[in-house]
This record gives sequence, C-alpha cells and structure tokens, in this order.
Amino acid sequence: MNKKYVYLAGPILGCTKGEANDWRQYVHQQFLAYDDRNVIVGISPLRCEPLIGDRYSTDYPDPRFGTPEAIAAKNMHDVQNCDMILAYMPKEMGDNISLGTICEIAWARAWDKQIILVSDHPKILKHPVVQACRNWQLSTLDEAIEVCAGVLGGYVGGKNV
Repeated sequence: MNKKYVYLAGPILGCTKGEANDWRQYVHQQFLAYDDRNVIVGISPLRCEPLIGDRYSTDYPDPRFGTPEAIAAKNMHDVQNCDMILAYMPKEMGDNISLGTICEIAWARAWDKQIILVSDHPKILKHPVVQACRNWQLSTLDEAIEVCAGVLGGYVGGKNV
C-alpha cells in the first residue's frame, strides 16, 4: 500500500515549541485516527531542526539543518516530494505572516501540488496571489484533515467508487 504525504506548512520563526508543533501533532494524530495503517503521513518541516532557546530563530548556524540554505533545501525537497500541502496561517500570528509558508505555497503551485489553506487571517485570505495558488480555502484544521482523507484516502484503501 502506497503512503501519501501531506506537507504541514505553517509558522515557525519566532514561535515557541508548542506554537510551532502542537497543531502539526494534532493533524498527525487525526491522520492516525482516520486510518491506523498510517497511510496518510504528515511531514513536519521541524522533524530535524533543533529548538535552541525558547523560540525558533535563525541564530543556530548548524551546517546540517540550521543555515538558510539547509532549511530551504530540506523544505523544497519535502514540498516537491509530497502529495499535498496543508498550509496553516491563523490570524493569531498577527502581522508576523510566515514568509516561509508563502514561499512553500508558491513552490507547491509551481510543482502542481494540491494546496489546502487553513486561515482566518484577513491579509492572507484577500491576497490575490495566495487565492490563485490555493485549491481549498478552509477555516479549520478538521476541515483540512477531512479533505486530505477524502482526496488521498481513496488511493490507499478508502472509498474508490
């Protein structure tokens, strides 16, 4: 059975460990609840980036995972090789809009990946380029999880006909 991968794009820089990871862990747990064979897999861009201090920053020049080039290379690899992108951009981040997530949305569109945008942020929702790139614009992570399961689940043992 082929696994399907969903890249979990969202705010990291300036976030605490919980702010950056709690929603990603929630999505991962919901994918497991949907199908205990773990055929839909959430891919976190933080899976190999260490937290130095209280918040994620660019102040750790680890040549493996901490340089801008290393971070971008890993994230580009993940976006290019995933089946779908779930981009989470809540308004609670204020004006600190995740520029990395915007880049990942653009990469995904360039590689013809399906993009689910979960946001209630007015600047994100009204931006014409973001609107043109995303395939779904949803309000909650639960709605996005349902779309991932509905679209990808049929390929991995779900309802195909």
